[in-house]
Amino acid sequence: MEEYLDQISRYFETVPLWPFFLLGVVGLVAIAVEIVNRKRREQAIDSFRYTIETELASMYPRHIRWPENVNQYLCARLPEMQHNFEVLRIFIPQDQLLSYNTAWNKYCDFCRNITDEICAASEQPANIQSGNETTATADENDPKKVFHKLVSNLLAFTNI
Repeated sequence: MEEYLDQISRYFETVPLWPFFLLGVVGLVAIAVEIVNRKRREQAIDSFRYTIETELASMYPRHIRWPENVNQYLCARLPEMQHNFEVLRIFIPQDQLLSYNTAWNKYCDFCRNITDEICAASEQPANIQSGNETTATADENDPKKVFHKLVSNLLAFTNI
């Protein structure tokens, strides 16, 4: 065993040490970059969640009131949410990126297409024509439940 240690110590006496120093510096830089990226990711998640929680406070997570001119209300909040969406997209893993973009597009389509008439129509008692109609169909037509599901789908990506 002593021969092996002696051989290793002679090796380190003859070999230059700059490659080991360079490898150590590269390792420290990689660790620093990882720490910075984790902090940026946390900030992006916090900013995205904060925007949803403040801009949509009356509508999500608990529905307090549905605003008048809901289309204008939601569309007015899209630019800031779009910015936070773009920042967070950088930190979404590649295998989840398609579903993240799809969730965002569905949310944007909902915001652009919802009207007060649709909301009023969903609040009217449904005329059940047959006993085959399920509550799932009623949930699909309720804009409040659809909105809640769309926002929940977006927030699911902040739990990475």
